[in-house]
Amino acid sequence: MKNNFFSSSFNQSFVYLYFIIIFLICWLQIGDYGATLDDELYYLNGVNSYEYIKNFFLSFFDNEINLSEYKSKVKEWPIVFELFLVFVCNLFNISQIEDIYLTAHKINFIIFFCSLIIFYKFINKRFENNFISIVAVSFIILSPRIFAESFYNSRDIFFMSLFIFYTYSGYNFLAKKNILNTIIFAFFTALLINAKILGLIPFTLFCLLYLYNYLNTKIKLIKNIKIFLFYLLFCITFIYLLWPFLWSSPFNNLLFAFKNILKDHENIIIINNYFGNYIPSNMMPWHYRLVWFFITTPVSIGLLFIGGLILSFKNKLILITKSLNDSFEFEKKQFTDLFLLLVFLGSFFIVLEFNKSKFGGWRHLYFLYPITIYFCIYFINFLLSSFLKTYYRLIIFCLIALNFGYNFLWSINNHPHQYIFFNLLVKKYAMNNFDLDWWGISHKSSIKYILDNDKSSKIKIYAIGFTSLRNSYLYLNEQDKSRVIISDYKNSNYIIDTKMKRIRVNYNLDKNNNFKLIYQLKSENYPISSIYKRIN
Repeated sequence: MKNNFFSSSFNQSFVYLYFIIIFLICWLQIGDYGATLDDELYYLNGVNSYEYIKNFFLSFFDNEINLSEYKSKVKEWPIVFELFLVFVCNLFNISQIEDIYLTAHKINFIIFFCSLIIFYKFINKRFENNFISIVAVSFIILSPRIFAESFYNSRDIFFMSLFIFYTYSGYNFLAKKNILNTIIFAFFTALLINAKILGLIPFTLFCLLYLYNYLNTKIKLIKNIKIFLFYLLFCITFIYLLWPFLWSSPFNNLLFAFKNILKDHENIIIINNYFGNYIPSNMMPWHYRLVWFFITTPVSIGLLFIGGLILSFKNKLILITKSLNDSFEFEKKQFTDLFLLLVFLGSFFIVLEFNKSKFGGWRHLYFLYPITIYFCIYFINFLLSSFLKTYYRLIIFCLIALNFGYNFLWSINNHPHQYIFFNLLVKKYAMNNFDLDWWGISHKSSIKYILDNDKSSKIKIYAIGFTSLRNSYLYLNEQDKSRVIISDYKNSNYIIDTKMKRIRVNYNLDKNNNFKLIYQLKSENYPISSIYKRIN
C-alpha cells in the first residue's frame, strides 16, 4: 500500500528534517553516558591488532620485524569496531583516554544513526510507505534501552546496526543479483560474522533459504548456485581480510576463535537478580532472555509485534505450502518476511537451548530488535489496508502515540539512565526484582556525586559487585583522576553498590555501623545505585 501524501516532496523534506533533528539532539547528549565494563579490554585488543596490521605490512620491507611478538598480543575477539576506533584516534591524534572513550561513543552513535537511515530505506522499499517508515525509525528511537545503549554499547548495538546494513544489502541483492550488489552483500555478511559469532545464524539461514527457493527448478538452481558460490567466495575473502587474527592460519584460527569465544562466555559466572532471587548465570532457567525481552520492550511494540508475528506466521505457512509446487519461487518481499521470521525464532531457540551462562538481560540478542519492529510495521500495514473502520484504526494509533509519548517523557526525566527502563505493565515489580545496571554505567554519576561533595585531595572509592570502577575512572578528566583512588573494601572512604554481584557476597552495608548511606541514584524513587561513606 503506497501513501501518495507521504510521497510528496514536502513530506520528503520532512523526512530529512526528522533525521537532522534526531542527530542534533542526540549529538548533544553523547558525553552524558558512562563507560562500560569491557571498554578498556576491547580497546587494548584493538590497539594490539592495529600494531600487528601495521607491522605485518612493514615486515615486507624490514626483515628484522618480529611479527610473532605482535601476533601473540592479538586476541581472538572481534575487533571490527575497536580497530576502526584506533584508526580514527591515530588519524586525529586523540591520545587522552577520556577523549578516546568519548570518540568511541561518537563513532558508535554515528554508526547507529546511519543504520536508522538504512532501516528507513529498507522499510520504505518493503512497504512503500514513507509514513510507516518514519514510524519504524521512531519505534527504535523511542525504545529507551536501545536509545541509551546506542551511545556506549559497541558490542550489541553495533552488531544490531550491522545487521540492519546486512538485511538491507540482502534485500537489494534479492532484487537485483548483479556483481555490485553481491559484493556489497558479501561485505556486510563478513562484517556481521566478524563482529559477533551470532552472525553465523542469519548467514546460515539465508544460505539455506536461498538454495531451497530454487530446488524445484533445475535451470534456475544451476544459475543461482553460480551466483551463490560467487557470494560465498567474497564472504570468505572479506572475513579473512577484516579479521587479522586469521591471517597466519585462516582455518585453524577461525575454529580456535569460535571455540574460545563460546568458552569464554560460558565461563563467565554472574549472580543475576531474577524475579527477586539471586541465581548464578549458569543456572538460569530457559525463559531468562524471553522474559527480559518482553519486560523491557514498550507495551505497544510488544502487542504489535505479537500481532505481526501471528499474522506473518499464518501467511508463511501458506507460502511454504505453495513453495512445494515446481513452478513456485519466493518474491523478494516473501523471501525477506520468511527469512526474518526464521532468524528471530531460530536465534531465540539457539540461545535458549545452547547458551548455558545467561546474563545481561537480552542484550546479546539486540540485533533481533529491528526484526521486532519489522513485524510491528507488518501488522500496522495490515491495519491500514484492512477492513477495520476508520475510528477503530484511529483509536489504535492514538493508544500507540500515547505509549510513545510516555516513553519520550520518561526518557527525558531519566536521562542519562534510560538503560534501566521497564515497560508500564511490570515497572513497579521489575525495578525491585531484576538487575538494573549490569555494566556499571551509573558509576560515572556516582563518582561525580562523591567528587562534588567531598573536597578532599585524595578519595578512596570501591565498587561492590561485578563491575569495577576501572573504566569509569579512565573516563574522568585528569584533574578528577588525580583525586580518585580505586581502593578495596577495607580501605575505602566510599563504597558504591549497584546490586550486581559476581559472587554471593553480602556486605550488609545497611547494618554496618562503619558505613552510612549518604546518597542513592534513583529513577522514580527506585534506587539504581547506592553510595555509602565510611564513618569509622
